[in-house]
Amino acid sequence: MNDQELNDTDIDGVPEEEVEEWFDSEDEGIEVTVTPEDALSEKYTSTQLRVVRSTLDFTLHTLKSALSDPNYINFSPSYQRRGRWDRKKRSLLIESFLLNVPIPPLFLFENDYNQYEVMDGRQRLDTIAAFLENDFPLTGLEFWPELQGKRFRDLPGTIQRGLLRRTISAVVLLAETAKGDEDFDIRMVLFRRLNTGGINLNPQELRNALYPGGFNNLLRELSRYELFTMLWRIPPKSKNEEEDPPASLLKNTLYKAMMDCELVLRFFAIRETVLGDLKGSLRHILDKTMKNKQAVSTEEIDRLKELFLNTLQRLINALGKDFILLPGTKRPSRPLYDALMVATSMNQEVRLDKVASEITARLGDTLANPEKYDVLVGRGNTVDAIKDRVALAKYILLG
Repeated sequence: MNDQELNDTDIDGVPEEEVEEWFDSEDEGIEVTVTPEDALSEKYTSTQLRVVRSTLDFTLHTLKSALSDPNYINFSPSYQRRGRWDRKKRSLLIESFLLNVPIPPLFLFENDYNQYEVMDGRQRLDTIAAFLENDFPLTGLEFWPELQGKRFRDLPGTIQRGLLRRTISAVVLLAETAKGDEDFDIRMVLFRRLNTGGINLNPQELRNALYPGGFNNLLRELSRYELFTMLWRIPPKSKNEEEDPPASLLKNTLYKAMMDCELVLRFFAIRETVLGDLKGSLRHILDKTMKNKQAVSTEEIDRLKELFLNTLQRLINALGKDFILLPGTKRPSRPLYDALMVATSMNQEVRLDKVASEITARLGDTLANPEKYDVLVGRGNTVDAIKDRVALAKYILLG
């Protein structure tokens, strides 16, 4: 797709506030029940966190060695949020060390004796490790313009040694509950509630951090397939984008917030919900899907990949690449996408392209009917609302 085609149906400019609303809406539809006082007391007792807190101080020299051992500090790239720091921001962090300016502490989670996960500070750690490995030259320095363009190896020996002696502190948390509960993920609570003055992780960034593995990798892979990026008007995959992502990709709100990965996840989660396996708010359903599929087999990953791509291809063949756009607008509808994708996946034997005109007519009639429109693209996220939406999409596809 060329730039003109992208601009003609521009949903690439979804504002960040709208994406935040998309995430917030996942908690809608939670049923509130009256709970007896003794049950509330029991829940309070059983969900108390016992947090053991200690502090470590790392010299950059020690930290460099620590980061090279994944059994000591889990520093998987998949834990990082999208939209990494640019070279100027990285350079200013290094300059802060040179100036001996205090750096905000890291937060580590000790999941086993002397084994840590990075909860907050990955960008700082990534920058330190990359600079000490000579991966980027300094740029945009404010107080050390003499070092412009220099990598670590190019610095005078005195400055190298001084930099390696600089320290950064780490707050280490070890948390456990008084009583185990598989739906009460301690790391999820700490990730979500921890606030160190930076940008809090959104729900999909949390899932990406807490549930690494084959299924999470699949979400990231599918979100960069041409069919999907074309549908959601995300810049297509480019060569070496993991190491050097283009500016247009980093500016794309859906990519930057990992909403593209969540849009793939929604397909699998809502499909299981309709089949009757999951209950709760949409956010709970998405979380549980990530947790349940974290350790799925390679064979299952291949099956899920084929299911998603086949479903998307069939819909695009029948309805075109704009089927997620609401009439008269250039705005995408996630509920419409969810419903048509899931309904299509549950009717694999139907040749949608053979009855494309009939489907298009039924879809147009449905969106023109206020009551049916509200069912198909309404904001309701209860299990019942989701099932009604998919049932209506099935009627649109099959008549």
